[in-house]
Amino acid sequence: MFSDSSERLVFARRLFSAITGRGNQDMVLNPGREVAASGQFVDSVIERARRNEPLEYIFNSAQFLDFDFVTNGKVLIPRPETEELVMMVRNHLDKLERAAHVLDIGTGSGCIPVSLASYVPGYRYYAFDISDSALETAHQNAEKYNCEVDFRKVDILGWESAIPGSLSPKNNDGLYDVIISNPPYVMDSEKKDMQSNVLDYEPHNALFVPDADPLVFYRSISRFAARFLRPGGRLYFEINEKLGKETATLMEDCGMCNVLIIKDLFSKDRFAVAEMPSI
Repeated sequence: MFSDSSERLVFARRLFSAITGRGNQDMVLNPGREVAASGQFVDSVIERARRNEPLEYIFNSAQFLDFDFVTNGKVLIPRPETEELVMMVRNHLDKLERAAHVLDIGTGSGCIPVSLASYVPGYRYYAFDISDSALETAHQNAEKYNCEVDFRKVDILGWESAIPGSLSPKNNDGLYDVIISNPPYVMDSEKKDMQSNVLDYEPHNALFVPDADPLVFYRSISRFAARFLRPGGRLYFEINEKLGKETATLMEDCGMCNVLIIKDLFSKDRFAVAEMPSI
């Protein structure tokens, strides 16, 4: 069920917390403490873990930066790479001299806008997703951390046929200062290299793109940014490590400038950042 002792320890701590409602610290401070639990509940959890279901779905929670987000099989489990993306955007927002309008496209669990709204309050945060279930989960996370995020159901691949007012931020000139997205970017041909806990449980429409057009979301979002990003505003992407150069070229072709491909902590091309040309 688990490959090493560290995974078993993580599972034991998560199970202890679910049963008692107490954190990991209590388990460490009181290692001999007896707890009462329903045998049926414990058996169910163990059986789901044996089937390689991610712990984040079993316990409906995922650690992300300083937060514990509600998760389920309708949204992707937040990854460490996305934590890096959030911190990159946070550092940029901290330097802005006026209240910004910030949009996350394909929000899933809402981990990006909720984290940013918690770290950098006072700005206006927006989030798009095509999935009603994902938006419901994102709402739960925003409420959990008392964050104001304007969630909207938007098909970003069909945004050009949508009502313009439904895509624009409120109470300004209709432009965003920052647009962020971690869209689907894993190619279908890469499925063979993925583990069963991902393939069998995480939503495929939030992960995979066809090999014939792996940048389909990046193209649509970059075109959206060219229409709705303020001059001097920034577009941030999490990207497929194999498609850094192609992503940069696409962003430039859509009118972006100063495009940078940035490596993650594992030295893989993981982020693309670009600016809307100033007037």
